[in-house]
Amino acid sequence: MSDVSAAERGYLGVLRAEPRLLPMLVIVTLVMSGMGVISPVLSLYAAAFGVGTTLIGTTITAFGVARLLVNIPTGFLAERFGRRRLMCAGALVLCVGSVGAALADSFASLVAWRFVQGLGSGCYMTVAMAAAADLSTPGNRGRVMALYQTAILVGAGAGPVFGGIIAEVFGFRAPFWAFALVTLAASVFALAGFTETLADRRELDGAENRGGKGGLGPAVLLEHRAFAAVTLVTFGIFFTRTAAQWQLTPLIGDARFGLSLAAIGLALTAQAAANLAMLSVAGRLVDRFGARRAIAWSTYGLASSLVLVALAPSPWLFFVAVMLVGVSVGVSNPASTAFAADNAPNGRFGPAMGVLRTVGDAGFVLGPILAGLAADLLPAGYTGGMVLNAAVVALGALAFALATGGRDAAHREGSVEHHKA
Repeated sequence: MSDVSAAERGYLGVLRAEPRLLPMLVIVTLVMSGMGVISPVLSLYAAAFGVGTTLIGTTITAFGVARLLVNIPTGFLAERFGRRRLMCAGALVLCVGSVGAALADSFASLVAWRFVQGLGSGCYMTVAMAAAADLSTPGNRGRVMALYQTAILVGAGAGPVFGGIIAEVFGFRAPFWAFALVTLAASVFALAGFTETLADRRELDGAENRGGKGGLGPAVLLEHRAFAAVTLVTFGIFFTRTAAQWQLTPLIGDARFGLSLAAIGLALTAQAAANLAMLSVAGRLVDRFGARRAIAWSTYGLASSLVLVALAPSPWLFFVAVMLVGVSVGVSNPASTAFAADNAPNGRFGPAMGVLRTVGDAGFVLGPILAGLAADLLPAGYTGGMVLNAAVVALGALAFALATGGRDAAHREGSVEHHKA
């Protein structure tokens, strides 16, 4: 009979067991709240320079492309120089990019500074994920990754409220100054309040696992079948974020049901709330049943939910489907990250998270482009674009299932022993 209480086995127990996790979550929340602050005004600020809708979209594309370029190099640098300094540097680059965007005197300048912000974001996010993996064990990794995703959602959800108020009072440039202040605070906090985690991971995994001759390039990482398979799942999740959630859901709501902007906003808010609520369950599911099972359940559920969004015959069913997307992503996101950490070759979390985020960011960038093309070229229109998104997720889930088999059996055994300890 275990003498470990439910609270100690839960999220509070994880935070008590690893005190360094809380400062990292604070840093993540700060940075994500800064990103959220500018989200209500970014497009409007870009439009103020007198450009069209297509060019306005490049402010998002430039950000995503920059992340694509920096994720993998940052992962390898994190293995050499540690997490703390690079987390500080990433937040500081975000700060510089925000100041530049606030002072932009042309649209081209704004896009350039958004690219700089993307570099900072890629650096910071990759290292933060590696640090989260460092601070986890096979027995609690699902809960740690759920806490990490919760910090992201809390920050991203709170930011837009303040950003809208700041812009209303002080103008379009003001949220970028707020972003700069928040990321500067995050940078200082990372330097002064966060203790390096790489040394502990080296001691735990063995120095030979980290300093192997010949290094560990992206191609070598992707040769590991289980790890390569989970990157396909991550691609589908990121693809869904920009294609289904940001682009097509509002368009379908307007075109098919004539929903007001307020109603569409309510649907997306409900989706985010469902996502956040599900994270409290997701970590426990991963740690109890294994990441592979959680990924299988959630990705097939996500594909089905997207089809339901595409084909929903009534507004209420549309709302239900949109919320189910949030529920599915709430499980698949931490599950896929936990599985990637479990299957990182030689336990090298920096390169693994860099490659994982690069494949994910490719989906982030390609999602709205491919879904938009499908909507424009297929007779089904927006419905066709959403079905394409569902197919991308389903194919990734199928490839994952075929490639991994029962690969997380050891993880589940470790989790059970952890709970019994």
